[in-house]
Amino acid sequence: MRTLSFFVVLTFFASCLPIPEKSEATLSANYISTDDILVGSLVTDSVYQFNSNGDFIRILYRLPLVAETIGGLSWSHSTNEVLVAVDGTPDRVVAVSTINGSTRDVALDAGLTGTIRSVTQLKDSRDILVSEGATIERFNEYGQRLTYGSIWPSSAHANSQHIVPLDNGSWVSCSSSAGVRVFPDSVTTFTATSTITTAPTGTTGSYGCAVTASGSVVVSWFGASTDYLSIYSSTLTDQTHLINNNQGILSDPRGVGVMRNGDIVVADHTRDYLLRVNSTGSVVKIIGQGIMDAPYSVLVIPEFTP
Repeated sequence: MRTLSFFVVLTFFASCLPIPEKSEATLSANYISTDDILVGSLVTDSVYQFNSNGDFIRILYRLPLVAETIGGLSWSHSTNEVLVAVDGTPDRVVAVSTINGSTRDVALDAGLTGTIRSVTQLKDSRDILVSEGATIERFNEYGQRLTYGSIWPSSAHANSQHIVPLDNGSWVSCSSSAGVRVFPDSVTTFTATSTITTAPTGTTGSYGCAVTASGSVVVSWFGASTDYLSIYSSTLTDQTHLINNNQGILSDPRGVGVMRNGDIVVADHTRDYLLRVNSTGSVVKIIGQGIMDAPYSVLVIPEFTP
């Protein structure tokens, strides 16, 4: 009887003890995270993904056809997806999920032709702009092609290589032949509100631009033997060279991105790496050397809520 009573008491106390939780691995909620660096290559037809420290994570996206190329990268503010402009068969804009890396076609229209080089989503209208060489096309956020008389599609800034949205609703376009300009988000006019009238001596055009948290515009300038990474005010004045034709570290600049801490990354198309510098132009590190081939477009993932 005593033995039975002891067993009952022991069972009672055991039932009062907390049940230990099963130990499980902690996984990141997102396939793509804030401050990740994405780099598109025209040669390998791939998008490379690095974390904020510059460590290689994965090939995020690879085109299925050898004849296709990655034209440009941007961020969808309305869906928290990565936009990839594809120069292919057919030309199109693809969205990559930040949750699991799945893809879907966003803009697919017979009117989208030419050499696809850039894509962006504007912050006010949420319309999507796509550079196709001679002209810039406009789609709504659902992928429907928009035409407005003689305004859209527009040839007002040919050979745009990189388009970046501004917080005030306007957008910056960097062209390999027509300099850098700021345009309003408008379907009734295509007149630049700001323009860089004189490119650095010896350069032929711009292949990359980005906007800092304070609204300054960072531009990469390319020339046969003269290259610059420069920063301007929001109205494209007050030029300062962060990299003043230093061929030893930057010889073929392309896409540009800005990190959350203010550092700037720029693709070197010839050296096959990203150069990361601080806000004064001092070198922080080299990213992706030995991993990438001919990096072209750059996107730093902005802060977002899944």
